[in-house]
Amino acid sequence: HMCALRALNYPHVPNDVLKNVRPGQWRAGPHTDYGALTILKSGGPGLQVLAVHNNNDNDDDDDDDPNTNNTTTSSESYWVDVPYMPDNFIINIGDMMQRWTNDKWVSTLHRVVVPSPADNDNDDIGSRHDNNRRQSMAFFVNINGDAEVVPIETCVDDDHPAKYEMVTAGQYLMQKHLASMGEPSNPDDNHDDNHDDVPLLPLDEL
Repeated sequence: HMCALRALNYPHVPNDVLKNVRPGQWRAGPHTDYGALTILKSGGPGLQVLAVHNNNDNDDDDDDDPNTNNTTTSSESYWVDVPYMPDNFIINIGDMMQRWTNDKWVSTLHRVVVPSPADNDNDDIGSRHDNNRRQSMAFFVNINGDAEVVPIETCVDDDHPAKYEMVTAGQYLMQKHLASMGEPSNPDDNHDDNHDDVPLLPLDEL
C-alpha cells in the first residue's frame, strides 16, 4: 500500500499577530486530499469544509422552504466549521474515492483557518488559554500502487456513464503531485468539481 501518517503542527499564534491577519490568510489553504480517504485526529478547532448546495436538487421541496429563491438556478457554497470533539476522528473523502465512485462520493474540499483572538479565551471550543497551537495526526489511506482504479459497477448505469478511464493508483497519485508542482495534468482526467481555481497542495497540507 502507499498509505502515509503525518504529524501536522500549527504553532501558537499570539493575539498581537492575530489582530493583523488579513482575509485570505489561512493555516492551510483550500484543498482536497489525493487518496481514497483520510482519517484525521484533530488537535483543536480551525478545520472547515466547503458545503455546496444545489438549488435545483429537488424543485418539489421549494414550497417547504420559505428561504428558497425560486429564481436562483446556480449552486451556492459556503464554509462550515467542523466541530472540535476530543477523542474523535474525522473522515475525509479523497479524490481517488471520488474517481472510484464516478463522482457519487465527492472529495472533501477543506482548509484550516487562523483562529480569532477570542478563541484564545474560549474553553468551550477546546482551546487552552494563551495557546491556540493545533497538533493533528492524519492517516492518508492510499491503495497499492499497481491497483487499477476504475469507476465501480454499482456507480455506473445508463443515466450515469463512467466519467473516468482506468488508471493505476500509483499513476494517479503521481499525476496529482505533478499538478501541485505546476506540471501538466493528465488529459484523460476529466474530473471537474468547479474548484479548478483552488491550488492542489501536498498530502501533508491538511
